[in-house]
Amino acid sequence: MWYYVVIVLCLLSSAYFSASEIAYNSANKLRLKKAADEGQKTAKLAYKITEKFPTVLAAILIGNNFANITGSAISTVIIMGMVGKENASLSALIATLAMTVFILVFGEIIPKILAHQNADTLVRWIAYPTAVLVILLTPVVIPIMLLIKLLSRLWTNTQEESPTVTEEELSTIIDTIEEEGIIDEEQSDLLQSTLDFQNTTAQEVLTPRIHMVTIDIDDDKDETEAIIRSSRFSRIPVYEDSIDNIIGILNINHYYKERLTSDDVNIRSLLMEPYFIHKTMKIPAILAHMKDRQVHMAIVVDEYGGTMGLITMEDILEQLVGDIWDDSDEIVSDYTQTGENTYDISGDMNVYDFFELVDVSDKDFDSEYTTIGGWAIEMLESNPREGDSFKYKNLYIIVSEMEDMRVMKVSVRVNPIEDEDEE
Repeated sequence: MWYYVVIVLCLLSSAYFSASEIAYNSANKLRLKKAADEGQKTAKLAYKITEKFPTVLAAILIGNNFANITGSAISTVIIMGMVGKENASLSALIATLAMTVFILVFGEIIPKILAHQNADTLVRWIAYPTAVLVILLTPVVIPIMLLIKLLSRLWTNTQEESPTVTEEELSTIIDTIEEEGIIDEEQSDLLQSTLDFQNTTAQEVLTPRIHMVTIDIDDDKDETEAIIRSSRFSRIPVYEDSIDNIIGILNINHYYKERLTSDDVNIRSLLMEPYFIHKTMKIPAILAHMKDRQVHMAIVVDEYGGTMGLITMEDILEQLVGDIWDDSDEIVSDYTQTGENTYDISGDMNVYDFFELVDVSDKDFDSEYTTIGGWAIEMLESNPREGDSFKYKNLYIIVSEMEDMRVMKVSVRVNPIEDEDEE
């Protein structure tokens, strides 16, 4: 009779070990950490176990294999008693087949599915017995973990290390912990900005050359003074002959200090050496270089060496924390919502910000332009005129304002997804 009791205990043990393995591997560690910080003892212990999961897994697997082997051995003894010792091979075969079915169904499949569905709750229920199991099996687990560590070192010497977590996985994790209420929307946006920050290039955040405030070194005193007085910037690029030939950066404070002692300021003598960067340079690298050189402004050049625009330390920091406003900033919106599904969009608006505004995925978007105006010119494949229009996904876009060859404003209608082809 006790044989049957042992087999039942072995199956229950197998179910426990299988459920433990899946539960601790599937549990939401962030939710456990939050519960642990709130003082829940079982959550605190369960979180500690998940932190040492490789060691715990070794103990679980040892226990599971011991239970399965013991169950198979006992079942063989039972079957042998039924069919006789002279049929030992047949007994072993029948016992193996029977136990395999029972272990698969009741010791593996059912407990693992249930554990996966209720992982966060289950890890707290089994936290104390699991901790006891690990302590009891420590003498066996330690040499196994040392062997694993040795083999792991040999393996990593011959294999390229891959990132533990990809950028896409990190983004998903941030979204998840926001949904869980662990962080608020503002904190989530800051973390997502940090991820995007790594891959953002100079051309995505620069001030275009057409919007740059600059001084021609050959301008007379009154013209230079007028530009400086009307500008809200503390540093202004200075060029000679052409804006593609930036010769220096004028610090306005230095100019006014010199102006106090002289009516005829020698601008050229006040110029700081310009720092040039290529449009494809990533902004983390730009930030590091600007800090090393102790400069606050960089001139962005294209593949031909021409001036494409400029980027400041403030522009870079705004990619992380959002717009930084001061008393001199003029607040101008890039868009106006004119109806339930219609917008007037500035040609200078970043095209990715636009897609976020109208809730359109940019996954398949491919353009060399980063502004709405540039993208519109590319899509129309000609010199656009007011009234020209094009479609993109469920968007209907009309050029509503031009200035010279620039698209200053477009009108956008967002159609329902199912109606996107009706236009």
